[in-house]
Amino acid sequence: MELVSWIFFGPAKLVAAWPYAGILIGIALIAAQAWLSMQKGTLFGRDFFREAAVLAGLLWLIFNFYELQFAAVLTQNKVESTLRMDLIILVPILYALTAAAVVSLLAHLRNKRGDN
Repeated sequence: MELVSWIFFGPAKLVAAWPYAGILIGIALIAAQAWLSMQKGTLFGRDFFREAAVLAGLLWLIFNFYELQFAAVLTQNKVESTLRMDLIILVPILYALTAAAVVSLLAHLRNKRGDN
């Protein structure tokens, strides 16, 4: 049961343990895509925000702020436990977009090596 808990609640547990971990992940993904786009000379072009790494980075930022706010509301209302249906929907999307971002960044790096 612990494995299922980590699969569905891992990002929330990460943000609970390190409140700004999601922000660091998001900034790292966006910065990696910005660096690759800058190398191609298309930084902040029309399609920059359509890149998988930028989208996943923005999702991590939003998720981190959401979790911090959710924790603050739970603390203020003194709620002991809740059923987190939101995480059952959000976390798989977060995982899928993060995986797509990593694959996209690796493909960009592979193409960059092939161009040289």
